[in-house]
Parts: sequence; structure tokens; C-alpha cells
Amino acid sequence: MSAERQVEPTAAQVAEMQTALFNLRDGLMRLKMSLLELASMTDEEGQRLAAAEMQALMTRLRA
Repeated sequence: MSAERQVEPTAAQVAEMQTALFNLRDGLMRLKMSLLELASMTDEEGQRLAAAEMQALMTRLRA
């Protein structure tokens, strides 16, 4: 059997890993928001509702 050595990370390594994890989290949040925006733009029901609201607004403006 070989003895397993446990190597403790240095403070710099921990800080680097935390920075990488925060950057990953931020990137994932931006991706989530972009996907939600894309979904709302391609949502047919949402587009129909927006068109109906626009038509109602145009009707009120013309009155």
C-alpha cells in the first residue's frame, strides 16, 4: 500500500479557485438571462399577446 499524501492548497490557489468559480457563476447567470430573453422573443404566445396589446394601444391612440 502506498501512503496517500494530502497536500493543502496555498492561499493563492484558494483565491484563484474562488475567482474561477465566481467567474463561472457569473457566466452561467449571463447565459441564463440570455436564454430567457431568447425564449421570450421566440415565444409565440408572448408574441401574440404583444401584438394584441400593440393593436389595443394603436386603437386607443387613434380614438
